[in-house]
Amino acid sequence: MLLGPPVGAASAAPTIFPNLCGDGQVAHTGLISRQSGVRVPGPLFEVYMRVDAVLIQQPAIDFNTFLGLTHEALGYSPAGPSDACHRQLSDAERFISCLAALRDQKAVPDLSPSLLTHVSFSVLIAADDRDVIEIVQAAAGMPFVRAETLARGMELVVITGTLAQWRDAVITGTKGEGAVQACYCKVLTLFEQVGLNVWSDCTKKPTSNRLFYLEDRR
Repeated sequence: MLLGPPVGAASAAPTIFPNLCGDGQVAHTGLISRQSGVRVPGPLFEVYMRVDAVLIQQPAIDFNTFLGLTHEALGYSPAGPSDACHRQLSDAERFISCLAALRDQKAVPDLSPSLLTHVSFSVLIAADDRDVIEIVQAAAGMPFVRAETLARGMELVVITGTLAQWRDAVITGTKGEGAVQACYCKVLTLFEQVGLNVWSDCTKKPTSNRLFYLEDRR
């Protein structure tokens, strides 16, 4: 766990960072490799110590109000294309698709790059204090709050940004080294898990350190 239980506690409290063991080391879970599609033989995190991330904030959209008013004003529902989509959309993708439909009633539901600034997300990161500066630098321009934890040498940092900013941060961060690269590989998986793959125009390139970096094909 990241933060251990109080002295004398009967049992360990659950942790929001399942990849971190009691000493701050990253557990051998293989999460990053499985979600990224990069197959990693043997121990995965033997060099990526003391880093993990969780998605803590996603957009909360009042669709009833938004769709009611826009339908009245436009004479059609901008949710039509997304409602007719055969795959399940996250609220963020549905909202972005609705914004596209404001301009074009027949717009295909997708994560239009020009509209990614309309939704924001926050990620909580636990990392070695020696790596936090580089992790934050990869997210240049995004507001953050950092704090020391009860675990020696560990810090928490909350970074908030638009989906467009996170897209750029992940591309930059996966080109970093050690814990920085591992952190942003994990951040990418967090967005993929909620159906927000905004890196479809990038190629995942496996690296010698058993992770990957993103190569932008644009």
